[in-house]
Amino acid sequence: MLAFEHVTRRHRLGRERVAVLDDASFEVWPGELVAILGPHRVGKTTLLRVAAGLEVPDAGTVRLDGEALGTPPSGERTPRLRTVGLAPKSWRVARGKPVLDHVALPLLAEGHRLATALAKAHAAIERVGADHYTNASADELAPGDETRVALAQALVRDPRLLLVDEPGALAAPDERDGLLRLLRSIAAEHPQLALLVTSCDVAGIAGAGRVLTLADGTLRGASAPPRGEIVAFPARATQT
Repeated sequence: MLAFEHVTRRHRLGRERVAVLDDASFEVWPGELVAILGPHRVGKTTLLRVAAGLEVPDAGTVRLDGEALGTPPSGERTPRLRTVGLAPKSWRVARGKPVLDHVALPLLAEGHRLATALAKAHAAIERVGADHYTNASADELAPGDETRVALAQALVRDPRLLLVDEPGALAAPDERDGLLRLLRSIAAEHPQLALLVTSCDVAGIAGAGRVLTLADGTLRGASAPPRGEIVAFPARATQT
């Protein structure tokens, strides 16, 4: 569903341009739950933004469902990118409007009827366990609930590729565990869905079938890794 082929992405740091991603290559297949593990500010968010088409790589190719994601006008890219849902770590939206309106917005932007968009948005909010916040404004949400609502917005278009940036990173441990269980259940319900999740610690990748590490721009464990670079976790995290 997703393939990075020798992707490099540079960000400006002072007078220099530093490679946040350096010659990164990996694939995510339908039915996979893959995690990207790395410390803060290492480039995990950039990787997801490149995968979602929000940033353009400086070199290399990104493929969605086998087709290269190039740089034509944004209107021509939209149909392909509708197969991608992104739940960012920080859900930045206009304050004051109810959660239901925000979740319905991607469908309304595509021209869906208001009643249809609101019905699908309500179903997505209910699926992620945030239905008690349907009519709340964004500034009333706790960190964990903000993540759930961002996830609902990413799911509302029934994506084939779901990108989730550090789910529950700012939430309490119990809420974070609940979010990870939610992601695993969504993956189990949709066997053709490709799911890519980032985390800054091992606790945030519980349940991933494959784990890649990102450090100093280098992605490891991406393709036929040496033994020990892929970590398989049980279906549910345990505490000791």
